Amino acid sequence: MTVPAYRDLLGLASLMLAYPDEVVCGSRAEVIAALEPLPGSPAKAGLAEFGAWWAGQDPEGLREEYVATFDMRRGAALYVTYLTYQDSRSRGMALYDLKQVYREAGYAPDPGELPDYLPTVCQFAALADAPAGATALRLAADGVRAIHAALVAQSSRYALVLAAIGAIIEKGVA
Repeated sequence: MTVPAYRDLLGLASLMLAYPDEVVCGSRAEVIAALEPLPGSPAKAGLAEFGAWWAGQDPEGLREEYVATFDMRRGAALYVTYLTYQDSRSRGMALYDLKQVYREAGYAPDPGELPDYLPTVCQFAALADAPAGATALRLAADGVRAIHAALVAQSSRYALVLAAIGAIIEKGVA
């Protein structure tokens, strides 16, 4: 699979992991349709499986599940440095490192969100040049594995999205 296809998958994963507000819920069909032309891969298969479930969910139920999955359980919070470093000084350095990668690439993430928020990391890797995207993904790798493990333990369908991101990270591309 080509690097652009992986970048497209990361962009779609970012949308699938975003809070399912009215805009996100209203765009689910377009997100699923954007998967179809991409070349086959384990990452695409995982996103397609998740997408089939995600697209069919009632928006209110989807919001409730999202909050229960990511906001009510610290082990599955979408902040990739949190599970690795908690609130230590090392986490501060990891956040700084991500900010530096973003800054050097000319990327301005949402100022209301921490730089290690996984949808932000994926969106950056989808938009930035390949070396910068790969660097951000390497910085997020341990957190992605930890969040994935927590979601598997919860039997959450969101584990499919984390597995897809993990598969892309393992390929070492962005």
